[in-house]
Amino acid sequence: MLRLLVLSDSHRDYFALVRALRLHREADAVFFLGDGEEDFLSPGVQALLTDKKVTALAGNCDLYSLLPKEELVLLGGKRIFALHGHTRFVKHGFAMLEEEAEKRRADLVLYGHTHVPRTAYQNGVHYLCPGSIHAGDYGMVDITNAGEILCITAKLT
Repeated sequence: MLRLLVLSDSHRDYFALVRALRLHREADAVFFLGDGEEDFLSPGVQALLTDKKVTALAGNCDLYSLLPKEELVLLGGKRIFALHGHTRFVKHGFAMLEEEAEKRRADLVLYGHTHVPRTAYQNGVHYLCPGSIHAGDYGMVDITNAGEILCITAKLT
C-alpha cells in the first residue's frame, strides 16, 4: 500500500503544516498544492520530508514562484494529476478540471484553491480537494496493493 498526504493553502500557517506532517509520518508521499510555498519550503518542514516522495506546486498566491502550477505524477501505478486549481478555475465549477483529467488519462486528481474539502468519483476518476491546512483540513489517499484508490478528507484536532 502507498499512502499520500495531501496539503494545500497554508497561507503562512507553518505550524499547521508541521502538525499534519508529524501526525502522518507514515505517509510515503506528500503533495503540497500551493498557496504557502514559503511555509512548505521552510527548513523545518523540509526536515520532515527527507524520506518522502514530494510534489510541490505553486498556487495563485505564490507570487514569483518557480514551482510548476500543474504536474502529472506516476505513483503506485496510477496517473495523478496535481494542481492548485486556479489554472482550471475550480472556484467556478469542475468542467475544465474534468476535461483536463480526461485528456491526461488521470486516475486521481488532487487540487486545492477552493478551501472546501471534497472527494468525488466521476467517469473513472477520483478527485480530492483537501481544503485548507490553515483551517485544519487535509487529505489522505491510499493506493492499495490491488490498485484501488481510497480518498478521505480529515481535520487536525
